[in-house]
Amino acid sequence: MRVCSPAFPRPDRQRWLGLYFAQRYGLSEVGIGLALLGYGLPRFLFDPLIGCTTDRWGRSRLIPAGVATGGAAALALVLDVPVLLATLLVTILSLGYDMTQPLLAGIVTDLSQQRGLAMGFNVFTLFTGFGLGSLLFGVLLPTGLTVAYAIFGTGALLMALLAVSLFRGER
Repeated sequence: MRVCSPAFPRPDRQRWLGLYFAQRYGLSEVGIGLALLGYGLPRFLFDPLIGCTTDRWGRSRLIPAGVATGGAAALALVLDVPVLLATLLVTILSLGYDMTQPLLAGIVTDLSQQRGLAMGFNVFTLFTGFGLGSLLFGVLLPTGLTVAYAIFGTGALLMALLAVSLFRGER
């Protein structure tokens, strides 16, 4: 059985999701923590399944599907849904991340014989992206979380369409 790469730290999505749950549902810190509990479940529960699916269908299909899954979950958070459904959407958002990041890390290690250097560059790019994404999301925040999640979700869905052609040749 294939097991995917170890977990990498997650971006600041938890901070924005915490604010979302506080503003939209009036949850306390404990409630927010319980609502975000599902954020770590997909990696814990589905890593072997994601690995087997990747072995069967390839990264060329799973990466765009993961980006689309995250985008769709973010767009669904825009809707006025019950808190339990919002919690499930957070879990689905995390699943989208888990369907992409480890696979992209695998691609990076195939790019060079100097795998340590390639992985270092990957992590640098990953954290730079986290920081820039958080900064851009913060810039959008004055327009409201609904607008910020709508823009993020729409952008992710557009990137998923682009990923179909970009990863077409990936095995």
